Amino acid sequence: MTNQTTYLSPGFLVTLYDKRQSIHCTQFPGRLRRATPVRLAIVDAFNRGYHGRVEDLVEKMSLCFDTPRPGIQHYIDSLRTAGYLTDEAPPTHFTGEPLGALGTVGAEAVTLSTPVSLVSQGGQFLWYNHEGILLACLSLPEVIATAIFCEPITINSARELYLAQENSDALDEAQFNALVSRLAGAGVFKIPRAVVDAQETPLHDTVDLVEVQALVDARVAAHDEKMANSGVELIQIVPVNTQKGTTPAALGLLTAYAMEFDGGRLCNKYDFVPMFLTDEARLVARAVTPGIFIFSNYIWNVEINLQLSAAVKAISPSSITIHGGPSTPSYEKDCEKFFAETPHIDVAVRGEGELTFAEMLDALDLANSRDLDILRDIPGLTFRTAEGVYRTADRERIADLDSIPSPYLMGLFDEFGSVGAGAVIETNRGCPYGCTFCDWGSATLSRVRKFDLDRVYKELEWSAKHQIEDASIADANFGMLERDVAITEKIAELKRRYGFPRSVAINYAKNQVKYLRQIINIMASVDILAEGVVSLQTMDETTLKVIDRSNIKLDKYNELSTEFRRARLPLAADIMMGLPGSTPTSFKNDLQKCTDRDIRVRANPTQLLPNSPMNDPSYRKEYGIVALPGEYLRETSSYTREQWQEMDRLRMAYYLFDNYPILRYVARYVRSETGMGEVEFYDSIQSEALQHPSEWPVMATILKTLEGYMAPPGSWGLFIEEVRRYLINHLRMADNSGLRTTLAVQHAHLPAPGRQFPHIVELEHDFMAWQQILLTSREEGHRDDWQDHIPHLSEFGPATLSISDPREVCRRDIGYHKNVLDMNLRSWELDSPLARPRLGAASNA
Repeated sequence: MTNQTTYLSPGFLVTLYDKRQSIHCTQFPGRLRRATPVRLAIVDAFNRGYHGRVEDLVEKMSLCFDTPRPGIQHYIDSLRTAGYLTDEAPPTHFTGEPLGALGTVGAEAVTLSTPVSLVSQGGQFLWYNHEGILLACLSLPEVIATAIFCEPITINSARELYLAQENSDALDEAQFNALVSRLAGAGVFKIPRAVVDAQETPLHDTVDLVEVQALVDARVAAHDEKMANSGVELIQIVPVNTQKGTTPAALGLLTAYAMEFDGGRLCNKYDFVPMFLTDEARLVARAVTPGIFIFSNYIWNVEINLQLSAAVKAISPSSITIHGGPSTPSYEKDCEKFFAETPHIDVAVRGEGELTFAEMLDALDLANSRDLDILRDIPGLTFRTAEGVYRTADRERIADLDSIPSPYLMGLFDEFGSVGAGAVIETNRGCPYGCTFCDWGSATLSRVRKFDLDRVYKELEWSAKHQIEDASIADANFGMLERDVAITEKIAELKRRYGFPRSVAINYAKNQVKYLRQIINIMASVDILAEGVVSLQTMDETTLKVIDRSNIKLDKYNELSTEFRRARLPLAADIMMGLPGSTPTSFKNDLQKCTDRDIRVRANPTQLLPNSPMNDPSYRKEYGIVALPGEYLRETSSYTREQWQEMDRLRMAYYLFDNYPILRYVARYVRSETGMGEVEFYDSIQSEALQHPSEWPVMATILKTLEGYMAPPGSWGLFIEEVRRYLINHLRMADNSGLRTTLAVQHAHLPAPGRQFPHIVELEHDFMAWQQILLTSREEGHRDDWQDHIPHLSEFGPATLSISDPREVCRRDIGYHKNVLDMNLRSWELDSPLARPRLGAASNA
């Protein structure tokens, strides 16, 4: 390869985080990567415009940092693949003179409002504030030195710490002091909060996972000692669960039922080990003693369960491994393939497992034989025999749910409760609907069976007493039954008495909304984090027929969305992307119809669940489904793989632009002035930005990486300026007072570290009054053409807008990038007269 100059593309970010003075770089779409010294040096070389052969740079970096060449080459290749390297000098997008003031800092500790994203351009790393004012231009050594202030530290301690480190091209003491003076003059230092209120809600991941494991280990050790002292040798039953943050409800129900089966006589035969949390090392140590190991497989844990099952068999071939749950295949051919691919699995349970498991334990005689042929008369099983895989008859569902003991009330999960982990509680089982994409515990098209209310109330009280943060209701259609209102009232009563739960995850009734507002009102009255959810999945008539789905009537849906908005209650809609029968056009229409009703969209790709009707071989053939069980549907007879990718890009853009809401207010103004629908605008801007990233570097960076770092892209001021340029140059909109007002409103609603509230904005036009007329026009029959029936924004007089942040989004959620763009209740919704009903609660503020 000949010598050439390679540049870093515009928009590449280097981000300072507040954990261990860490520096991250944008790299792959949707991801940040921890910036090791060699990676930072590579970025710096390309940022300055590296002239020469790339292989020479690889060799140089390998020698300087004692790093293997293949790893360096891979990093450079990944930068080019992600579009961050270019052979043409990039345009200068980011301009301005940095603040020239110098400042001083006293003896107290200081820190930065992190995360701080710096824009890479022309050999420097540019630090802008929220308004887009350039605060400082830093060299790479200065960036590394600045990272020390990501955590509270005094200037003297920071200087000593930095000078003691061995950094390539490190600053000397005078240069470090000069950097501190510049940063102080730019106003980036803040005094850390000296005292944190003991009553303040922790930020994220509040469950001490190490403590949960320690408590479970202690209980298992005490149990083992008791069994050893008894002198009785029993076959051990070991539940296998690695999910630390919530109770393993299915395993607990199986264990509780077996322990009390037929008066508890199985306890004379088996040792039910209370090992409801484990990892591979603990499990392998346990498997030294042969026994029965039970697994409940779901989408989120099936891979680790299979890995652990294989580990058990490797150390203890005579142990019996039993797998059940929704991700254990039930279809005959799939089940045969499952056994062929997993030789470590002995038994698969189909459908509800409690009675099946107990009868299986009753039939087995492991003290004398490991022969599973003895299970041939037990319904609901598929198991391995010497002759091959044997499948018994299907089992009827359990008619009397109250015959199943509660693992909570038996004390099986007390270790989880003692640290406030989540709890999963059933109030009923079954689902009367037959949606082809769904397998609700293999209970579709089944009669709804109810647990006794007294049991439900006691389990909820157990959760509240144990300060469970999230008490999840595991019903398929909560809110379908009138008694669900009484259950909600019980939850509210417990919240008032104990202060818990703080959130309640619910799957709301799919085709009925009769009790929805009442339930959400009750939750809101006690500040429980909740929102109403309508499970639409799609509003496209063709797709609804393909998936055997009937939705609530559109007029009822309109009434519901209006009712929720006027009551200031949050409402969301579940939309599935990539259903058989759908197309990119129908997906766009679904998003637009939700937008027209001003509700949050929870859009997820369609996944082929192993036991859903959609996985039936005849159904898959009829609709051209190209996917294996557990995979996302990325190709069917109604859309190609390329069209799926098109839909997925729009899905991500919609999440960012409308839900979070980076462009929601701009989109409304664009529609009012041009007639372009909001979703069409989102699709247009994401397509243009991704196709021409050198022209729209900030927007392209947001679309490619914001999901990964969830922080301002250098500055929201840079983003707003780029949006302004796009609207004027690309959409040919007038650069007038209406546009200035809209951009000011949008900018004011974007969160950033260090912002001060309340934030008051003087507007040239009353955007609040204009939006109220817009929303009213929609609800009075003009959802599709409201732009033709309301005044222009420029016709309104001036107004003052106040923005607040009662949930401290700018401190708590910025930079929090774990599962952000999913179906949870997180949002960047700052409070204002314009914002949707917030998805938080006062107790979380």
